[in-house]
Amino acid sequence: MDEDGMDRVFAQLTEDSAELYLYALRTHGIDEASAARDLGMTPMAVRAAIEPLLGLRLLRRSDTSGDLHPVRPDIAAAELAAPLEERIRAQTQRLGQLRDQVLSLLPAYEEHRSEQVESWPVDRFRDAKDVRSLLRVMAAECREEVVTVQPGGARDPQVLMDALPRDIAMLDRGVRMRVLHQHTARGDMGTRAYVSKLVERGAEVRTTAQIAERLIVFDGGTAFLPDRDSASKSPGATVVRDPVVVKYLLRLFEQTWQEAVIFDVSNVGYQDTVKDLRLSILRLMARGLSDESVARRMGMALRTCRRHIAAITQELGAVSRFQAGVLAQQRGFLGAVGDPMSAAAVPESPTGT
Repeated sequence: MDEDGMDRVFAQLTEDSAELYLYALRTHGIDEASAARDLGMTPMAVRAAIEPLLGLRLLRRSDTSGDLHPVRPDIAAAELAAPLEERIRAQTQRLGQLRDQVLSLLPAYEEHRSEQVESWPVDRFRDAKDVRSLLRVMAAECREEVVTVQPGGARDPQVLMDALPRDIAMLDRGVRMRVLHQHTARGDMGTRAYVSKLVERGAEVRTTAQIAERLIVFDGGTAFLPDRDSASKSPGATVVRDPVVVKYLLRLFEQTWQEAVIFDVSNVGYQDTVKDLRLSILRLMARGLSDESVARRMGMALRTCRRHIAAITQELGAVSRFQAGVLAQQRGFLGAVGDPMSAAAVPESPTGT
């Protein structure tokens, strides 16, 4: 019986079929006329109830008399599952053979790649599908640490759903995971739920006001950088294995990581990051960037960004964005990032967003 046939049989297993099976247990067999009389069913209903019981091997017809007798459910289940289990075994064996054939070329590939890395330790992948496949391979092979930098605010729910099993598998193997988001990610429920599941398994997640670009580094030796020259909608990636370059990227990560704020998933909203976020907006305003450019840098919606800008401008007593930047500079609000004196002067949103 194929899987579709099995589904049809299960769909037909009605209360009449179950009652008829119990009747067969009491009477040690089924005579259709007697069953119809004793159960108050029509002969047609009895026959309809018998069919799924035969399909599920719960009734067996005698080879000699043709009478129907009940079968133990565990024996029926074993008979029913045997063909499917055999197909599964055959498919598993075939899959193993295919994997062995493909993997037989792995030593040659690794030898070639090690020679190539020494001469040109950069790979460029223009197809996003190839990038996702390589990320899965690297995640499966990762043994010590993965660091991830994610710019922008809310992340694509489908991307999070695809990444979650891979990330959890790494954490369950004891891999240290550090993830850096922008502050605006704190306001997205999907991202918060994803971060919560990672933190439960030991991941460290922090946020900062601005992030220039996405970065993933596996085991301190392989870095993924986005390749946005690709003509496709989804960017490809440049994979760097040069130890000098990778170490440099990790030093930049560490510097930002130390100044970032722990992502506390138990609190809703931007929590204690509003002043830092507002200060970053103010600095971008002072540089003369447009509202659209500021919003893009901050990883937030344009409407939200304009609410922050309006609040900052009003607090400073300015009549324009340009004047707000000048006043902020004159009052010393644009000091170094993390300077508590400058950050304390930046107004918070009355709604905390």
